[in-house]
Amino acid sequence: MAASRALVVLMVIFLGGCAGARVTVTADRARYPISFSGSLCDSNGQLRPRSSLVKVGELDASHTRMGFLYSGVTPHPSYDISDEVNAQVEAAQGEAIVFLTIVVSESCHVLNGFPVLNALPFWPGCIPMIVTGDIVRRRPAP
Repeated sequence: MAASRALVVLMVIFLGGCAGARVTVTADRARYPISFSGSLCDSNGQLRPRSSLVKVGELDASHTRMGFLYSGVTPHPSYDISDEVNAQVEAAQGEAIVFLTIVVSESCHVLNGFPVLNALPFWPGCIPMIVTGDIVRRRPAP
């Protein structure tokens, strides 16, 4: 009976690793409009379809955050992409970002790949994030 309880406890530890982190992605200081879709609103509030925009570049930003205590404590839990957006849109001579995508990568196996250690609250976890999007500008009038 004690052996089966020990086996259950070990299975829970091996299968229940809790490493990770919590992160909020913001763009509070971005000087350019950002859209998760392919369309944008112009200064009059009118929706500009994707066909009225031309792609001039790609946004590519990435960052990794660490977490402790089963993701309950994440130092610097916010990731502001404003600096990357401002620099990359300006460099591409763009006017906005469309199709913004935020992906959490699984490339943090160095820390998250230890099932027994992941069950311990002091073992750190991490969340690698990749932020991408299309840098666009208005299509010139014919």
